[in-house]
Amino acid sequence: MFEQLNQKEIIKSLSQKDLYINLYFTQGIFLFLTLLFSLVFNQGVDEWVALFHLEWGSLLIWTLPTVVIIVVLDVLLWIKVPKKWIDDGGINERIFSNISVFHLFLISIIIGVSEEILFRGVLQVNIGYVASSLLFAFMHIRYITKPVLLLFVTLLSFLLGWIFMVTGNLLIPIVIHICIDFLLGLIIRYNLFSVRKANEQ
Repeated sequence: MFEQLNQKEIIKSLSQKDLYINLYFTQGIFLFLTLLFSLVFNQGVDEWVALFHLEWGSLLIWTLPTVVIIVVLDVLLWIKVPKKWIDDGGINERIFSNISVFHLFLISIIIGVSEEILFRGVLQVNIGYVASSLLFAFMHIRYITKPVLLLFVTLLSFLLGWIFMVTGNLLIPIVIHICIDFLLGLIIRYNLFSVRKANEQ
């Protein structure tokens, strides 16, 4: 039987610099996979360009309500649900507690772009909505023992994939992803709604 690693202890053992290096390295892998799968599926530059449409009305209509709903639901989970159900090992708190706003914004952009172009822009386009959405959820394998978190990220993945499928505009899920990460990062950074205190319960 495999010995289960204590994620919290692993995260504690990493320095802040190591955490950021791992984060950027992971996103670099996603960008590399995007390039690799684009070549495998013969997805050319013209096909990529066709996925992006700068339509401000559509962008606002889809982004604003989606971001508000997801952020509110996430904060309610932090506040109302017992910590043992949603504890991610403290990784988000370690990453965002002392980060500068500029660095937070940069990280949010990098994560939003790299994950969405891979899972929506390449995988959903080539292997389908359901498979790509499940793969995105599977990427968060660290939530496997936290069913509430796993369900939340799975539903979010299907939602982002559905929005992309309906709009045909990859820019929309990218902006939604960036805004969600940035706002939740700010909430952790400034301990808004006492989310850190709530998580200690």
